[in-house]
Amino acid sequence: MAYPGLFVDDVEVSTGEGTTSFEEDGDTTDGWSVLGAPAGSPGNANDWTFGPADLFPPSPGEIVDLALARQPEVTSFLSELFGPYPFRASGAIVDDYPELGFALETQTRPIYARDFFTDEFSGTSVVVHELAHQWVGDLLTVERWQHIWLNEGFATYTEWLWAEEEGVITAQEIYDGLVAIPADDPFWQVTIGDPGPEAMFDGAVYFRGAGTLHALRLQVGDEAFFTTLRTWIRSHAGGHVSVDDFIAHAERVSGQQLDELFEQWLFTAAKPAGLPEVEPVPPESPEGAAVLQLQEPRTPESLTGARR
Repeated sequence: MAYPGLFVDDVEVSTGEGTTSFEEDGDTTDGWSVLGAPAGSPGNANDWTFGPADLFPPSPGEIVDLALARQPEVTSFLSELFGPYPFRASGAIVDDYPELGFALETQTRPIYARDFFTDEFSGTSVVVHELAHQWVGDLLTVERWQHIWLNEGFATYTEWLWAEEEGVITAQEIYDGLVAIPADDPFWQVTIGDPGPEAMFDGAVYFRGAGTLHALRLQVGDEAFFTTLRTWIRSHAGGHVSVDDFIAHAERVSGQQLDELFEQWLFTAAKPAGLPEVEPVPPESPEGAAVLQLQEPRTPESLTGARR
């Protein structure tokens, strides 16, 4: 049976038909025939296949191992953005419960639903997101839940930066896909600077939140932007933070007045004015596929994919 089914060898059905043999006899598929499903049984979406194991996709467990093996590398990457890793230990728990449906930034031991690990890129991306929360969410805690953008927008933007570091797609290309969303789309109707309890984990808090950071980066420049991130963490480590705190901090570091930018991106239930008209990355391209993976559902209503 095609992956994720079983690997079989020397199997013969009771009627003597449909057999296979992989002995060293010069014919690795002798005796094998596919006659369809038994009478009264539904057909399979995938039929029987044969070949060496390395021709098949990695199993979910192998994908988990591949993604978690990169935790030291991810931690080093995030330390360059935010400063030294804030705790003495780091690990992960991947729960096999099929209806878990979320990832959570438990301090030093994030918890992951197995559904995130469909491939190595997706698996590593969620690891980046939850490890970023060790700084933005655990070391720095929001003063009230209305400031959740400071957690989720920041962690999502680290995914964008990681994808760029990996050579998959640039943060600018992901941003272009975001701003190409039509103005009448409900995505733009969430006020992410104070989303309210019903929209606290809406996808816009994550993606418009990440877009807010990229818009800030475009306005103030890379040097001021990345200095803002590092000094934000350092100056507020162990404390409670608010959106107003961050705006004031970004203005001090950049030397710019940023009220209009943040008003448009955080506190306006509409698409920010003046965004350039851009074509989104074609979804059929490798870059477009990466965007779709990075924009997988994260809302609690989704059966899978809710990241905290």
